[in-house]
Amino acid sequence: MQNKTFHPTRWTLVFLLLSSMMILMGGVAVAPALPAISAAFPDASEAAISLIITLPALAIVFSGFFIGAAVDKFGKVRILAISLAVFTFAGVSGFFLSSLPAILVGRIILGIGISGIVNTTTTLITDYYQGPSRVKVLGYQAAAMGIGVVILDTSGGILAGISWRLAFLIYLLGLFILIETLVTMKEPVREKVSMTRDAPENKTPVGSIVLIYITLFLGMMLFFLMPTKFPYLIAEYIENSSALSGILLGILGIFSAIVGTLYWRIAGRIHRMVNISLSFILLGAGYVLFGLSESMMIIVISVIIIGIGNGLLMPTILSWLGVITPREIMGKVMGGYGVSLNLGQFLASIAAIPVIMISAGYGEMFLIFGVIAILLGVFYILGYLKVRNTSHTN
Repeated sequence: MQNKTFHPTRWTLVFLLLSSMMILMGGVAVAPALPAISAAFPDASEAAISLIITLPALAIVFSGFFIGAAVDKFGKVRILAISLAVFTFAGVSGFFLSSLPAILVGRIILGIGISGIVNTTTTLITDYYQGPSRVKVLGYQAAAMGIGVVILDTSGGILAGISWRLAFLIYLLGLFILIETLVTMKEPVREKVSMTRDAPENKTPVGSIVLIYITLFLGMMLFFLMPTKFPYLIAEYIENSSALSGILLGILGIFSAIVGTLYWRIAGRIHRMVNISLSFILLGAGYVLFGLSESMMIIVISVIIIGIGNGLLMPTILSWLGVITPREIMGKVMGGYGVSLNLGQFLASIAAIPVIMISAGYGEMFLIFGVIAILLGVFYILGYLKVRNTSHTN
């Protein structure tokens, strides 16, 4: 329901951020349980087990644009509430289901719910907040994604240490968020756009949006090696490693959250392309250290570096997209954002398969991807320098 007098409160922001926790890590809350699930289904390949993590992302790829159009047509709060309900019940289904195919079907439905959350939370932020407040809240949203890693992955890891089925109960958090979302949010008023012959045309910056999509896709494909392959790396060091994997992924989330919270302080001082370059270089440095590491202390340091890199990438992408996108098509553009984000997540495991085949172990696999990430960072910084020099010349 639309309400012209509604202004977002602190509680509105709190539950927008709690919803945002599900965006990045909702599909991988059970990642620390993957080795235990592999043991429970010994006839299934590692690639099949990894679908538990990647299928939600694939579902978002196919549903993202349709849900984006639905958000523009039917309203953001309504779609958010429905999406949270789907997220909760599909996520918990893994606790009750006894066959791997049934669990995978539940993960597809979970992805559709996440798709709606991805789309609506960011579009609501761009509607509710303007100017510097919007940049700050988008940074908070990126921080919430990191906190989602802490809560979902750490809790999932602890529960998986007891039983892999218990890890699926972490999705019950969505039911609480759903109830409070209905209490604290109202539909923003839609602006009626009247086009006349003399009215200025509000052009969509297609080139910049495509660049954002490509950057997000590459970043997510590289970052998502963490929840899908990192537990197997830790398993090479320690037996019964589910809880430790969850804790380390939680540390990653903490540092992502810290950077996201502070992002608004640096957003106007450092060019967005420099931030993106730093993000890839830090991610790559962490992965290279995984490959060279011979101690758990180095792995912990590497996780922190990766968390800082991820904390830079997400608010940069979100604020850039929020600034350049016309409000009347925000739902559709955010649908593309969800597609790019989750296509990268889905292809992470697929891209890892040939690299694992030629690697001596998971450490060497991370080393190879680390070098790729660093080269991408160099590419972005060279692109920034070229654009800056061109603008100075003109």
